[in-house]
Amino acid sequence: MSRAALYDRTGDPGVLYVGEVEDAAPGPGKVAVRVRAAGLNPFDAKVRSGFIPTKAAFPRRIGGDLAGTVEAVGDGAVYWDGSPVTVGDEVLGRAAGAVGERVLASASELTRRPEGLPAEVAGGLDVAALTALSCRVTVPVDESDTVLVGGAAGAVGFLAAQLARAAGARVVGTASPRNHDLLRSVGIEPVAYGDGLAERLEEFAPFTAVYDCHGRDALDAGVELGVPVGRMVAIAAYGAGEQLGVHEAERSARTAENLAWIAEDIVAGRIVAPVAATYPLDDVVAAFAALEGAHAPGKIVVIP
Repeated sequence: MSRAALYDRTGDPGVLYVGEVEDAAPGPGKVAVRVRAAGLNPFDAKVRSGFIPTKAAFPRRIGGDLAGTVEAVGDGAVYWDGSPVTVGDEVLGRAAGAVGERVLASASELTRRPEGLPAEVAGGLDVAALTALSCRVTVPVDESDTVLVGGAAGAVGFLAAQLARAAGARVVGTASPRNHDLLRSVGIEPVAYGDGLAERLEEFAPFTAVYDCHGRDALDAGVELGVPVGRMVAIAAYGAGEQLGVHEAERSARTAENLAWIAEDIVAGRIVAPVAATYPLDDVVAAFAALEGAHAPGKIVVIP
């Protein structure tokens, strides 16, 4: 038996509790991971609240991002590059129900954690990093582009902005003024979000692309500034794709192979991936409350 975050009904963070679960053996292509860190994502909260429906039976586990140590290996379990997974490997990636002490994962959704990448950073990387990369794949940019990133101090937006910068683009990011110095530190030009955004952005125009990583303010500003809707991508502006005709972020780039090179870029210092706060498993309610409230830039991570 091991412990995991569970809930018996949908609702606010208070429905969560820590309980014991059976430790199943991994089947073919699966591995058991002793979790060292599990990052929280808005998607997790939306499923728990019932905003995103699921037919999964109660009690339900929660989470997806993880870093940990392989402790058992099923038949035929290999990484994305075809190499075998072995007991004792340090890994990162995703697995359903990752907020707990132990979880089963598909080997193909894991990659080795590179030396020098802290577990708490690795444990919150999968969803944010691969969603950010999906923005760049959906709307590619280069040195000829000026990109507006909405929510550039958020977990996804901060990485998407850095990936656009790495491709050579000029990047302008919306954020609260308290986070403007963080954006400047990685070469992103900050602007305050909120009413009048399009007017404040005129000094940076013309824009050639928009990555909206928080709501739809940047999309609306992009339309007002004349950015073609085919050069805009949204990750969380529900209904914007249909209403405005912008792209939803594609999913084919969300692979363990791509996660591996992003992890290496973080170790090399080419990408910065901050952790806002860590919480023990017993404080999972507080961790989700922090995720769903105002918090410092970076990931909220549970350390089982």
